[in-house]
Amino acid sequence: MEFKFITQSRYWLYFKNISDIKKQFIKFVLIGSTAVLADLSVYYILLNLFPEKIIRVNNEVYAKAISFVCGMAVTYTFNKYWTWKIKTRSNVRVIKFVVLYGTSMLINVGVNSALIAYLHKTPFYNDIPFKYLIAFIGATGISSIMNFAGQKFWVFKS
Repeated sequence: MEFKFITQSRYWLYFKNISDIKKQFIKFVLIGSTAVLADLSVYYILLNLFPEKIIRVNNEVYAKAISFVCGMAVTYTFNKYWTWKIKTRSNVRVIKFVVLYGTSMLINVGVNSALIAYLHKTPFYNDIPFKYLIAFIGATGISSIMNFAGQKFWVFKS
């Protein structure tokens, strides 16, 4: 098998010929998946490390907030250079990103907490396993849509 096969495969040609926004979305999803793995790993570790309540607040709020910031760092770094191909430094861009992700974090933590509460309090869902994972996925999905639009049309707008 030669290297030419990889560069000339139909998948590579398909990726090469799709629109810029589709390429950006694919890259965003790949980077987002990596960020979600970082987020989920930190979330899991902190849920098992923190006591049940910290200063009268459930530990999942703190764990989710800290894990979200870890995912945010991965997202900013890789999206800036690979998805949006920005080479210049800009404090305004960093501030916009922090505002976007700060808002997204509040929504993410709120949705996560609401879903956990709903899954625990609704009798129909009492026996369902992985309530925290379900809440994590729901919160991540909602904030991901907001983050792509915010990065594309506001933070990294060309």
